[in-house]
Amino acid sequence: MSTYQGSRRAGLSFGDVCEAEFLYDVHVREDARALLRDEAPASFSKKKWGVDEAVSYFVPGLAPKQGDSFALAHGWHRRSICLSDDCLILSALGRGGRDPGGRILFAPVVECSGDYLAKLEEAPTYGRFPLPGDSVHTSHAIVELRCCFMVDARSVHTALPDLVVLSTADETRQELADRWAAYSARRGPFVVEDNLEKFAELLVDSGFDEDEVIRLADSLGRVAGAAWAYEGGGLEAAGVAGDESSAPGPVLSELEQQLEVLAGHASDALAAVRACPR
Repeated sequence: MSTYQGSRRAGLSFGDVCEAEFLYDVHVREDARALLRDEAPASFSKKKWGVDEAVSYFVPGLAPKQGDSFALAHGWHRRSICLSDDCLILSALGRGGRDPGGRILFAPVVECSGDYLAKLEEAPTYGRFPLPGDSVHTSHAIVELRCCFMVDARSVHTALPDLVVLSTADETRQELADRWAAYSARRGPFVVEDNLEKFAELLVDSGFDEDEVIRLADSLGRVAGAAWAYEGGGLEAAGVAGDESSAPGPVLSELEQQLEVLAGHASDALAAVRACPR
C-alpha cells in the first residue's frame, strides 16, 4: 500500500502533510507568561546589538490590550498533518470569496525508526497513527494525535500552496480518519474492532464456541463498517452536493446502494445474535 500520492492535492485537504516556519506544536503549562509586544527603535538597536533596524521585544504584561497580548509557552517546530475536514477548511480559507478566518487543526508528524513503526502496527493505540515510508517519501513517521494544535486560517491561506509538501493516499486518509475518530470521539471502525475483540474474548472465556464467536464478531463488525460508510460517505456526499447545488440523482443512487448493504449486514448480525445462547 502507498502512504502518499505521487503529486499533491490542489489547495489543502484533510491528511495533507505541511511544513512552514510558523507550524509549532505549542502547549501551555503552569509557567506560561502573558507578554506585551514593544519595539526598540533602530538607533537603540544599533547601539545595543549592532542591528540597524527596529527590533521587537516582549515583556511581561500586567494588563494586555485585547488583540495585543502574547504568551510565552513551550513548543517545537514540527512538520504537521492537517486534521480539519475538507468542508471546514474551505470555509476557514474563505469559501465564496469571503476573507479567511477561524482556525485549522493540525497534528505533529514525527520521524521514527522502522522498528518502532513495526511495534506500533503490532500494538496500535488510539493516539498515534503510523505513516510508513514509500517510494514517494522514504522516511517512516508517526502522527501524534495526542498533541494537536490550531493554526490561524489567515496564516495558512497566505502560505498556500507551498505549505503542503505531501498528500496522503486515499486509503491512508481513510485510515487516518478512522483513527482520529477513535481518538477524539471514541467512535468509528478502529474502536469497533477493539470493542469486538474484547467481547469475543469474553464470550470464549464464558464457554461459547469459538467459531460461533468469530461469526458473530464478523457480522457485528460489518454492520458498524457499513453504517460508518453510510454516515461518513453517502451522507457527507449528500451534504457536499447540497453545498455545490449538484444533481441529486447520483447521490440518491449511492445512498440506496449503501442502505441495501447496511440492511443486509444488519439482518445477518441480528440472526447471529439470536442464535447465541444466553
